Amino acid sequence: MKHLLISILILGFAVSGMFAQTISEISKEKKQIVVQMDGDIMEMPGMTKMVMKFDKEAGMGSDAFDAPYMGIFVEDISFPKAQELGYKGLIGVLITGVVPESPAWTYRLQEDDILIKLDDKDVTNNAVFDKQRKLYRSGDTVALELFRSGEIVKVDFTFGSRQAKNALKEGEKPTRKKLSAGYGGGSWLPLWISTDLEDVNYLLGNMGFRKLNEDGLLLQGGGGKGPIGKGFFIGGAGYGYTKTGKVQDATDESYHIGMNYTNAFGGVTLDKRIPITKNFISSVGFMLGGGGHSLEIMKSNSDYDWDNWSSTFLNSQNTHTEITRHYLLVQPKAELMFRLLSWLAIRGEVAYVYGYAPSDGWKVKGTGNETIDIKHSPNTEYQGLTFSVGPWFGF
Repeated sequence: MKHLLISILILGFAVSGMFAQTISEISKEKKQIVVQMDGDIMEMPGMTKMVMKFDKEAGMGSDAFDAPYMGIFVEDISFPKAQELGYKGLIGVLITGVVPESPAWTYRLQEDDILIKLDDKDVTNNAVFDKQRKLYRSGDTVALELFRSGEIVKVDFTFGSRQAKNALKEGEKPTRKKLSAGYGGGSWLPLWISTDLEDVNYLLGNMGFRKLNEDGLLLQGGGGKGPIGKGFFIGGAGYGYTKTGKVQDATDESYHIGMNYTNAFGGVTLDKRIPITKNFISSVGFMLGGGGHSLEIMKSNSDYDWDNWSSTFLNSQNTHTEITRHYLLVQPKAELMFRLLSWLAIRGEVAYVYGYAPSDGWKVKGTGNETIDIKHSPNTEYQGLTFSVGPWFGF
């Protein structure tokens, strides 16, 4: 089953190129996007752990149409230069030039100013400054802290745009500024799923456990995504719900029955973002992955003896079993996101998850990769609406 899932995921990547254009066309624009999945989606119980690695140039680079433009030339400050300027600090970058008619020119930044902080964050060196600057977009306002002529100067600075420098030619009509699709990010992702829990509750109720909420479950998860060009974003997400319980055996009070139920799914995502305004973005896409149910049951009298280990399981009622039902999943979805800060947004998503089970019925998990069919077990469906609302770190 695991090999089948991997094959389907690979096929999904190939088919996803038909979403609007081929993956080869997209890949020409960015150097590398890596989505690394640490663990097996179909391995239950528990959530899928995903590690997403995006190339450092996959975000909003200096050539982006709304990249933040200051109009300064900077370099790491040397010790002799710091002494010359009377600067005793250990951090900052030296402004070596200002572009005429640029935002820096407007805000009267000067050669030999030492830029120390952006929004109260230390500008350690030129490399750090470059990364910090790329978190903003043209039109954003940032609090600058500078060292100038022995004093600390604070400036509320609004980034400009490189495109704004290009004057219109005679007779040329101004074009509407293209909106940014953002640069991705990641977050904790709570998700409400409404799916069929009748069969699970049948088993739980018969053993004396409290039933699950049949209206739905609140899964906890996480995920992220990064741009691959043309407004497309690739990433991954995983969600999980776990409930445990213990009851006394009604037929023998010396025994207790414990249970652990897990509902989890996850996969690889592909989204097409459609900016509505500067701070408001919509997107449509889908996830390909896997997941399902897992119910672990243990009956025990808590009387275990190393010297009598074999007879404990052969001659007593101490038992332990785990039953599962696994699915291959597809989840078409739509999302709205509103940017609150340069690095923080709030997102809402509505989707429909549909699971396909490669085999009938539930399985008993044996040793190793062995599974055993459960006779007369139902073909429990895994499908339903999902909703998710929460923070998003990035944009």
